[in-house]
Amino acid sequence: MSSPRRPRGSVNDPIALGWKVQRENKEFFTDLAAKAGLSGAAMFDLMIENIELDKRGLPSWAPQKDDEGKLPIDKP
Repeated sequence: MSSPRRPRGSVNDPIALGWKVQRENKEFFTDLAAKAGLSGAAMFDLMIENIELDKRGLPSWAPQKDDEGKLPIDKP
């Protein structure tokens, strides 16, 4: 089964991602995109455009640093 492709020229400033990831995660992501009727690249762009960030500017599921025992410093 071929993945759906976006129309030629529909991506502004396209680049290839050169990351090495675990095979099982890549396959899961590809399957997820296919279920949504998208290519892996289109699914990645859609996720990035819709990701919700917390007050740190990170996804809520991102690991948190241990700030215990440190005083908060307000940024200007």
